[in-house]
Amino acid sequence: MRVSLNRNKYIMGFTEDNKGTREYYRVVPMKRIVFLLLLVLIAQESFSADAEGVDFHIRFYEKRIYYLGDSEHPVSLEAVLTNNSSQTFRFKMAENRMFNFDFEVTTPTNILLDHSQEFTRSRTANQPVLYREISLEPGEKYGVVVSLDEFIEIPKAGLYAVQSVFHPELNLRGPSGAIRSNVLTLNIRPAIVFEEERAMIEAETGKLIRRQPLPPDEVVDYMLGARQKSQWEKFFLYLDLESLYLKEPGRARSYRRMSEENRRAVLDRYKAQLRSETVDIDILVIPATYEIVQTSYTPFEGRVTVIEKFQYRDYVEVKRYTYFLERRDIIWLVTDYEIVNLGTE
Repeated sequence: MRVSLNRNKYIMGFTEDNKGTREYYRVVPMKRIVFLLLLVLIAQESFSADAEGVDFHIRFYEKRIYYLGDSEHPVSLEAVLTNNSSQTFRFKMAENRMFNFDFEVTTPTNILLDHSQEFTRSRTANQPVLYREISLEPGEKYGVVVSLDEFIEIPKAGLYAVQSVFHPELNLRGPSGAIRSNVLTLNIRPAIVFEEERAMIEAETGKLIRRQPLPPDEVVDYMLGARQKSQWEKFFLYLDLESLYLKEPGRARSYRRMSEENRRAVLDRYKAQLRSETVDIDILVIPATYEIVQTSYTPFEGRVTVIEKFQYRDYVEVKRYTYFLERRDIIWLVTDYEIVNLGTE
């Protein structure tokens, strides 16, 4: 082999076979190799600097009770990246979130749960990974909502520790450059067999129910149905406790002289008295049956008339309840009521 130096300062070499045919190639000089290695190291260093000062935080997207195998209400997590550094943070976000995010879910005995079949199938499929590049300026945030059930197979009810791992350059060649999140505690309750059982738990905890923009007649129907099932939190959901408390003139006079803090304490006590059925019994009596016979409302005020029947040992008492409602933002609330006795059956 003969070696010569060309004008581009590359070392040129060739091989020659027994027929005199030559194949030329270039040999990169050692200085060039060292220079390329330095570029790689600088690139890695700059990536580490970009990731430094970037906070990765997860939280439950909605505060609720989670049940084992509940496909209608999966464990949804909001994952948020915050650039707390003084430099631009650049990363790649894949259309398939499984190439950016991973989760480590462990039991109290530190046993790591397996990935779901969906995650394994998605990560091992022979398909192109489509992504877009995102630049996060100092102080900016980027967040997405992901479903934990798509990543992890939860085998049974219990307490689990959940931590997420974010891969800015996609998780294609191992965990290099990954950012870890905070740790959440996840409580998975046993599977629900009957919907009635779910409703009972919701009423006891009050964590799953929230006001919806229902029309006045549906608000009253919801309230009476909850009272029939003794679901107190659902019963209170559309009651304006302050307006009901002020129905009694003596209470209203003293209430208006109170501080804001004392008013809150009074309303909390009033709610507890309603629950123990020691005040305002008329609105607490449980009807055996009821029928909404008339509904009328303007944009801000409503009236719903209901015929309610109360079963006693030897007779059925019939009353006409008229519920008055007011619209607060987009929610209708019961603020007052009137009762007319219609006799017995």
